[in-house]
Amino acid sequence: MKATLTIILALVANMMSAQMLTRDNEALDTLCQTKFTAVYQYTINTSDAEGKPVSDSIRLALQVGDGVWKTWAYDRYLFQQQREGEMGEDQMPFLRNEALMHIATTTVGYPEGKTTAIESIPPLQYAVTEDMEKPTWKMTEGSNSVCGYLCQKANGEFRGKKWDVLYAEDIPTAAGPWKLQGLPGLITYAADDEGIHTFKLIGIYQEIVPITHSSGSVVSKFSMEELRMKKTVIPYEKATREQMQKQKKNVFGNRMYLTDPMFYMTGQKEILSVGKESGNVQFVGGLLVPDKPHKYQPLELK
Repeated sequence: MKATLTIILALVANMMSAQMLTRDNEALDTLCQTKFTAVYQYTINTSDAEGKPVSDSIRLALQVGDGVWKTWAYDRYLFQQQREGEMGEDQMPFLRNEALMHIATTTVGYPEGKTTAIESIPPLQYAVTEDMEKPTWKMTEGSNSVCGYLCQKANGEFRGKKWDVLYAEDIPTAAGPWKLQGLPGLITYAADDEGIHTFKLIGIYQEIVPITHSSGSVVSKFSMEELRMKKTVIPYEKATREQMQKQKKNVFGNRMYLTDPMFYMTGQKEILSVGKESGNVQFVGGLLVPDKPHKYQPLELK
């Protein structure tokens, strides 16, 4: 019997067309259909501007198809599937956590043999396409249970970080959260050896819905009159992974970022402030800039 945390939704949707439209009328190419969607709690242990330890957490959706899987913020996934209403002030904590944790939308297997990530450094979004690369895994002794599934243990290394993971052979896929993949079963738990990053499965949707190439345009659904924002989709700039790593290190890794997160935006004109009840956060180019950033903890060190 699976744990009560497992979410079972029998959704057999008639959504097999080549394209779908978001609520903002953004045309999205359908890459494939899901076999299921796994939901994870992703946590980063880091520190604030004063060096005090803090823990940031957000839910992620992993949409799994045949040879393609997409990890992105769970609230964006819900919004695209039109399962929730208008985005408003109650979604501000999600947007703040997403910005604090530098959450990317990562699609493994798109294009074929590649991985594409949509990253944000306000006021711009970047589309980063690279060759698909699997971590080097080693099976280890022992087992554990995650979300009601019996899981085997493995450890591995990926781009400068060592990972301890659990995977469920009862869920036949090579997928996992983010870029972690390549085991004979869904990766249900992953933690780096420094105790900074943790992904833990908390539920599964049994569903057939499109996997699309989009980061979702949640921000434009905030009160248009209050934020004075246009109903437009934020465009992507193209960048290599090496360029993106360097840029994130220069911006988020700069010591000034913790006390002045807009230090690099001198002369930026399109700055919108949101009310005092929301912590005076600011949007630049439609992207949220956190009012109190936390120390940047990259997932890839090389």
